[in-house]
Amino acid sequence: MRKLIASLLAAVVLSGATANEVIVYSPFSDEFMQALASPFTQETGIRVLNIVISTGESQSRLRAESARPQADFWLSVRPAILEQAFEEGLIEAYTPEGADAVQPAFHYEEAHITAIGTYPLVFFYNTQAIARANVPAPTGDWDQLLDEVYRGQIVMPHPATSGTAYAAITTMLQIAIQRGDTEDDGWAYVGQLAQNVAQFTRSGRAPQALVSQGEYPLGIGFYDAVWQLQQEGFPVEVVIPDPVFAEPYGGAVVAGAPNPENGRLFFDYLLSPTAQDVLGQFGNYPVIAGAAVPEGGVEVPSEQVIEVNFRWSAENRARILETFQDVTQAEPQ
Repeated sequence: MRKLIASLLAAVVLSGATANEVIVYSPFSDEFMQALASPFTQETGIRVLNIVISTGESQSRLRAESARPQADFWLSVRPAILEQAFEEGLIEAYTPEGADAVQPAFHYEEAHITAIGTYPLVFFYNTQAIARANVPAPTGDWDQLLDEVYRGQIVMPHPATSGTAYAAITTMLQIAIQRGDTEDDGWAYVGQLAQNVAQFTRSGRAPQALVSQGEYPLGIGFYDAVWQLQQEGFPVEVVIPDPVFAEPYGGAVVAGAPNPENGRLFFDYLLSPTAQDVLGQFGNYPVIAGAAVPEGGVEVPSEQVIEVNFRWSAENRARILETFQDVTQAEPQ
């Protein structure tokens, strides 16, 4: 943290900057971000202003604001989306201090992709709602979700607005391809699953809230939000699908940001042991050794983790989103 303060002072002297804030686009709740930002603000005096927005929507906003960026940092973004954003000139390449401490399993060669945290994509269900609907709890088998018994019982996000959903859809396609089938077979799966989905939400974290409240018995989404709801006492259980998407998320300094030095310092901080421990307190798994993991968190068997080619996901994003719309005719709600 001393190096962090020294870097801050040097940046202020060299740039003449007077701003003492960093504006962050993230899908994380204000409660989470306040806990994450508090040590950073105490040490640097820089306030962290969090704009809660889904990854897909924040990417669209960054495009719209590219001539005059409003945010300094973009948090919780998967490698495929970071790759696309970098190609579009929306983010800068920056290797944060502490990147050499990232575990090899989470390391990327690209300077614009640095892992910050991770959590798996899971199936989750409300034990009471499952009983009321008289449907079986999921087992982790993707094909099970196609059973007609789940018609109108599943909720998941929409890939046009949610990075969570885009990760889910590309996983479904990759499962088919890696099984020796074709991408068309993967789309056939997506089309069948869509018939069982009652609602494709705009936010990647809305399904967890809807399932926890018993509005739907079953959802697909990232584990961290489920873990937090479990801590609050909601009757929600988790199943690790096989295979499971467990790619880390990263972040980036916005190209042309109003306070780029503050964004870089915040990035440095996110890989500090202090920040990594806070991530663990909110259902995130750290990417550096020795940091605290979520208490009572699920274990993800390494042999079940699917390797998704993030470059393929980035290069084909527009086509995948268009095909999803053609196949499902679903709109985000």
